Amino acid sequence: MTQSTKLPTLPSDTATQLVALKGTCPEDFYALVRALRNEGWPLRAIAAPFSMSRTAAQGWEAKYTEGTPLPEVPELPVVPVEDRKNSAKRYTLTEEEVKNLYELAEEASTVRRYTDANAPSRRAASELESKLIEYSSRGISRTQLAAYCGVSDSSIKQRLRKYN
Repeated sequence: MTQSTKLPTLPSDTATQLVALKGTCPEDFYALVRALRNEGWPLRAIAAPFSMSRTAAQGWEAKYTEGTPLPEVPELPVVPVEDRKNSAKRYTLTEEEVKNLYELAEEASTVRRYTDANAPSRRAASELESKLIEYSSRGISRTQLAAYCGVSDSSIKQRLRKYN
C-alpha cells in the first residue's frame, strides 16, 4: 500500500498497540480506532499498520460500542501551511475567456441535425469544442467548464467525446 508523503503516520508505539489489541481485545481495539478518529487521524493512517484500506478502518470505527471508555491517543501533527500547498500550477480562465465560452455555447446550442454545414452556429460549435479540449487538457474540470458555458456536465462530456 502506498502512502502520500503528506499523510501523517501513527507513532510506532500507537501502531504497535493497535496491532496487539486487534488480536487480543476487539472492544479496546475499536475504542482506540474511535479515539484516533476523534482526534482527527485519517483512516489511511489507522489502516496502514495492517496494510489495509481506509474502508477497513472505517468498518472498525463503526464497530465501536458507545459507552466503552476511549483511551488517550497522540495528537495529530499539524502540517505547516506552506507544506500543504499543491505544487501543480492551476490554470484559471480569464473573464474574457469565460465570456467567450458562454457566447460560443449559446450560439452552438442552436445547431440541429439540419443546420447548414457553413452556418455560423456550426463554426461556433466547432470552435467551442476545440476550446473545451484545450481547457480540459490544461486541467479545468468538466464541471467548471459546464458552469462557464451554462450547460450540464453531460453536455460538455458529449462535446468532448464528439470532438475526439
